[in-house]
Amino acid sequence: MENIFEKGCLVQLSVSQWGAARKIDKGKLTEMVSSPDWVRATKKLVDPESLKPISKIANEARSYLTGVSLPFPIKGLVFIPKDLISRIDEKLTSFKEQFDREVETFLGDYHHLRSLARIYLGELFNELDYPVNVWQKFAFSWRFVILDVPDGQMGVLSPEVYEREKEKFVKTMEEARQLAVLSLREEFASMVDRITERFGNGPDGKPKVFKNTTVTGFYEFFETFKERNIFRDAELAELVERAKGILGGESAEKIRSNDHVKERIRSGMEEVESAITDIFERPRRKIVIGE
Repeated sequence: MENIFEKGCLVQLSVSQWGAARKIDKGKLTEMVSSPDWVRATKKLVDPESLKPISKIANEARSYLTGVSLPFPIKGLVFIPKDLISRIDEKLTSFKEQFDREVETFLGDYHHLRSLARIYLGELFNELDYPVNVWQKFAFSWRFVILDVPDGQMGVLSPEVYEREKEKFVKTMEEARQLAVLSLREEFASMVDRITERFGNGPDGKPKVFKNTTVTGFYEFFETFKERNIFRDAELAELVERAKGILGGESAEKIRSNDHVKERIRSGMEEVESAITDIFERPRRKIVIGE
């Protein structure tokens, strides 16, 4: 059995924030409609725009972690290669600092936002809907986790339970290996498909717009690929190197404005797309996620 925890660890990111919404009391609905059971209504407790900066940071942190990690067959956990742990910890620390600053800004406006809600909600306003310690509704944290086979020598588990848990652990390691390989292949294939699709024409017959993110996504992928390719997928590594050479560090602007560069990249990426499609079409063992 290949223990992936020799190659890295798991990370669990937990971000929470105040929902700032409440269901409207049925008694209030009765005054408005003849049958309140037909209506499910909620009210916003503060201006939704005031919470968007906090949500934005939370979403950016989740997206970042997804982009530099590998999936793991336990909900809420992702796998981090050991060479990226320090870099990811620093980045999450930066996200937390931004998150905390936005929360502080919101807390500074909380009294004013509540006063505005009293005006806009009218009879639907209820002072009891508003937490006194609203700061407790916000949190940004993460932790690193390493799993291991349960210790059969401690006497806590019976031999039967120990063998069953050991078997589950071995199965989880194999599922994690398959998920890691497949996710990198699918991520790369998706980017290749996106860039080749951009070289075509739209429904109106005009060339599609070649977006900056179509290219920058590749460069971000190249930056961490070697560390994330923990199971040394040689076939994928060869295709990634080919794509890297084809793009040659060119910007989206250069590709848009230079027909020669555009044609070279289009032709090369179509060959890469064909090669990775061939990999996916080969028979492979189905991945089944356990409990």
